[in-house]
Amino acid sequence: MQKTMGVMIAVLVLFMGCFGNSSTGPSGPDNHGWIVGESSSSGVTILHTTDGSAWIPQGDSLSLTGSELSSVSTVDDLTAWAAGGLSNGYGVVIRTTDGGATWQRVGSASQIPEATLCVAAFSADIAWVSGSNNSINGTLDGGATWNDLSDPIYDAYFWQGIYPVTTSDIWLVGGNEHVGKILHTIDGGLTWNTHADSLIATYTQITVTAWDADNIWSVGHGFSIVNTTDGGVTWELVTPDSMLQTDNDANGITLLSPDDAWVVLDYGNIWRTSDGGSSWTYQTLPSELNGFFYLRISAQDANTAWASGRSPYGVPVGVIAYTSDGGSTWTRQDDGSYAGLWGISFVDDYPN
Repeated sequence: MQKTMGVMIAVLVLFMGCFGNSSTGPSGPDNHGWIVGESSSSGVTILHTTDGSAWIPQGDSLSLTGSELSSVSTVDDLTAWAAGGLSNGYGVVIRTTDGGATWQRVGSASQIPEATLCVAAFSADIAWVSGSNNSINGTLDGGATWNDLSDPIYDAYFWQGIYPVTTSDIWLVGGNEHVGKILHTIDGGLTWNTHADSLIATYTQITVTAWDADNIWSVGHGFSIVNTTDGGVTWELVTPDSMLQTDNDANGITLLSPDDAWVVLDYGNIWRTSDGGSSWTYQTLPSELNGFFYLRISAQDANTAWASGRSPYGVPVGVIAYTSDGGSTWTRQDDGSYAGLWGISFVDDYPN
C-alpha cells in the first residue's frame, strides 16, 4: 500500500538528529567499518576503513537520486548492508559482499514501498529494515525477496531502530511526533508486543540495542534512556535527572557489557555509564568536535569507539570522533569535506 512521505520528513527533522591525511586511529586487521550519510554533489556518502583511521569513499557507481543513507550494518570484512530514505519512489536498501568494491540495490517498489530508516543485518542473507508508515520488512535471501512483518495496529507509527538478538527475537523502536514505542517479537515478526509505554509515553525512540535476550537498552527524544535486565518484564528510565526533557535527543547507543554503555546526543554530548545507568559521566570534547549532533556510536572494546554526526544547521558537515582511552580524550578523524554522517558500524562492534 502506497503512503505519503509526511512522516519521513518529520522523522528527519526530529532526528537531527571523510578522512584526514593525518587522522589518528588504531591499526590492526579487525578494524573494518563503514559510515554512511547524506548526499553531496558526488552522490551518496559511503566511507570505509580497514584500519580504523583512514576513511575511503565508496559507492561511486550507485545512482540513488534524492536519497540519504541513514543506517549501516556490518556483517564481516566483506559484507555490509545500508539503508535510507526513498529513491525512484521506494525504500533504499543496498548491500556489498566484496568489501565495498561494489554495492547493489536490493528490493523493489512493491517489496519496500516506504522510506527506510534503519537496517539490521544478521548475515549476508538475513536482514531487516524498518521505516516510515509502519514499515517492517525482512529478507532471508540477500534481499531478492522481502516479507512484510508489520502489524496494521501500528500504522500510525514510524520505526527508527531495529535490533535482532536472534532471527526470531527482535526489538523495534520508534513512535510518532508525540508518542514513543518499543515493540518486541519472539516469533520473527508474526506477532509484536509493546513495552515500557508509561516510561516513554512522550519520548519517541530512536535506537535500540541488546547485550543478550535479557539486557536491552533504548534511547530517544528528550534524552530518554530506558533499559531492562529481564527481557522486558520490567523497565527503568535511567536518564540523568538533570538532563531529562532537555532539547538534547539521545540518538545512538553502544554497549560494552550489560551495564556499560556509551550514549551520543545532540550538541556535542557524549555520556557513559558503567553501572547500568545509575550514574553517568559526561565526556568532554575538544573544540573541533563540539556542537555537532552525534547520531550513532560504534565500539570495539571498553576503550575504542567512533561516533558519527553532522552539523545542526545550514549546509550539512559530517564529523567522525574517535577515542582510544575509554572517552577520556576524543580526536577528529575527518577533514570536514563530507556531508552529514549518520550510521556507523564496525565488524567487531559490541555487542555483536
